[in-house]
Amino acid sequence: MRHLVFAVTALVASQASATPVDTAWFQKITQALYDALAGGDAQLWDKNLAPDCIYTSEDGLVQDKAELIKGIQPLPKGFSGGIKLRDFSTRPAGNAVVTHYFADEWEDVYGQHLKTTYVSTDTWAKRDGQWRMVATQTTVVPRDEDAVAVDPKAFVPLLGVYKVSPASPSDYRVFMKGDDLYGGRDEKSATRLIPLSPLVYFQAGSIHTMIFVMGKDGRVDEVREIHKYNELAYRRVPGGT
Repeated sequence: MRHLVFAVTALVASQASATPVDTAWFQKITQALYDALAGGDAQLWDKNLAPDCIYTSEDGLVQDKAELIKGIQPLPKGFSGGIKLRDFSTRPAGNAVVTHYFADEWEDVYGQHLKTTYVSTDTWAKRDGQWRMVATQTTVVPRDEDAVAVDPKAFVPLLGVYKVSPASPSDYRVFMKGDDLYGGRDEKSATRLIPLSPLVYFQAGSIHTMIFVMGKDGRVDEVREIHKYNELAYRRVPGGT
């Protein structure tokens, strides 16, 4: 019983001493940091990043503070854009605060409109009595690619059954529903293949790109699944339907 009382007392004391998190302040300063990017304002970032801050980008690039600050430049001529944060949340972590949020980015590139959503996690800690960002990591939220117009007649040479190996118990089946192409283990679980070209397709609802490959005879005999920078090859099953 004494051990239980001690544990409860310690927990209450810990909670009482925890510094309340001012979520509004963290959201305001983080939004200001993103607002500064379009104009290449590195001063605000220099002020709010800890000297030992580490940054991991959506492309897997890892930078220290000096490298990150150096890369903040105004958008080039013909470019414009901005970022709006949403679903912002904070969590205390000992003497640090972890923030988590989504960032909706829009960008115009010589009249072409782009939209990207990122999800980020930042860690802040007190340095000389002031909150400073000590780590930040960002990744892109996947979305379906926009379709390119392809004549459905181009789908016909792709239809059939493909396997990773003859020993594999599962197939990759390519078939049509109406004028759309589908791919998957079976018709029930298959999803639409969004055309990017007559031989390249994006698997809807995933991060997979499917590339159909022609053999020396000019017929499609393979499909390659591009997934997380790797290729997985499926060979056509002769006579498969």
